[in-house]
Parts: sequence; structure tokens; C-alpha cells
Amino acid sequence: MPAFDTWVWAYAAEVGATVAIGTATLPVFSELAKQAGRRTTILMGFAWLVFGVLIALFGPRALNEDNPLWLGTARFLILNALTWVCITPSFAGLLLVQVRQSALAEELASAVDDGKAGPIIIELLWLRAAMRRFLLAFATAITGGVLALGALRGALLAHGTPASDLPVLRLLTYGGVFTVTAALIFVPAYIAWQERVFALRDALHPIPDDGRPTPEWFEARDRFDTLLAARVSAGRVLTAAFGVLAPLAGSVVAALLSASQ
Repeated sequence: MPAFDTWVWAYAAEVGATVAIGTATLPVFSELAKQAGRRTTILMGFAWLVFGVLIALFGPRALNEDNPLWLGTARFLILNALTWVCITPSFAGLLLVQVRQSALAEELASAVDDGKAGPIIIELLWLRAAMRRFLLAFATAITGGVLALGALRGALLAHGTPASDLPVLRLLTYGGVFTVTAALIFVPAYIAWQERVFALRDALHPIPDDGRPTPEWFEARDRFDTLLAARVSAGRVLTAAFGVLAPLAGSVVAALLSASQ
């Protein structure tokens, strides 16, 4: 059955990509875990587990639980569980970034007073790169899963399951839930990062007491903003928007592809 083969290969590709993505995020996650400590790291991973349980119990169902394809339900559960494990570093990593930024807030003043703000700047640059990697990894894995669900929906339709039992709205809602999830874990982390950057900039280049900043003051602050890329640009907005909206866009594509089969 061509549709069944498509579903199998789609899930195989999705799991392979997720394993690769999870492996790629492990070094950054491990470094954050060392800084946060074992207890905090376990707590962040447990938060992802709790989220998964809540989604399984109360979240939207992309498709019916009954899968008439050969070993369909067992395959679906095993592959989803494997995918969930592999994207744990991305979800927990974004939470650990927020934990680390909370610690940095307490270190900024002393670092500036001691003339050792350089390591703080380097770490802020590293944290920004870590957030971007975690977001793109999370969004890519979830989007791949949604596309695989679209392939499964097409296989079920080809098998004879009535379209009324597989409404497109379920697939769209499923992608929407993970879009909201991506926004909830990334946006607070990025806002906190910007706050740390601006706090460090204001500490290094404070507003003059007389309220009359010199051209050199403006130039110094501009150089700082350029170094840390603190200003919002179209490219950064598009990158963040892609990461946040990718699951929803994936569900739209999956619905269209499955409907065409």
C-alpha cells in the first residue's frame, strides 16, 4: 500500500532526524546542566515529562487512538516516545538558559565593579546561540512529527477510514498547541536575555548625571549593542518566528498533503 509505505518512511525519517537533532544539542545542554547542577537539571527534564503526560491525558488528539494498520498503534507509541526523549534536551535546555540568566543577574554588578565584564559578554553571546539552537531543534523535531502524522492520516484514509473520523481540525490544533509551547519557553528566555544585555550596557555606559550624553557615549553604547546584537532586526525576527510558528505551519502542510492522498 503506497500510503502505508509513505507513513512508515515518514516516521523513520522523522525519528532519524530527531535523534540527530537531540545528539547535536547534547553538548550545549551538558554545559548548562553543569552550571545549573544535577537537581535543577533533573527538575527541568521532569517538567518536560509532566508536560508530555498532560498532553497525553488532556491535550488534543491529532488522530484517533485506534490505528487499524498493522501494529499501527504500537509503532505510533514507540516512535512518539523515542521522539519525546530525543527533544528533551531542547525543551529543558531553554529552561536551563533562564536559570543561568537569573544567576547572571546577580553577577553583573560585581563583574562591572571588578572590571571583569568580558566573560559576562562572552557568556551572553553563548547563551544567545544556545537559545537559537534549542528553539530550532525543538521546532524542527515537532514539525517533523506533525508531518509524519499527516502521512499517517493519509495512510488511514487510503485504508478506508472515513474522513469524518480524521478531521483536519485535530491536526491543526495539535500543531497549534506545540506552537504555543515553543512560544512559552522561548519568548521568556529571550526577553530575559535582552534584559541582561541592557542591564550590562547600562552598567558599563551609564547615563551621565547631568543628563547630557556625549557623542562618545552614544558611540560606546552603539558598539556594545552591535557586539551583542541586542537590537531587533528583520533577520532575527524571522528566525524566531520560524522556530515558534513551524509546528503550526507543519500541521497546515500535513493537512494539505494528507487530504490530497
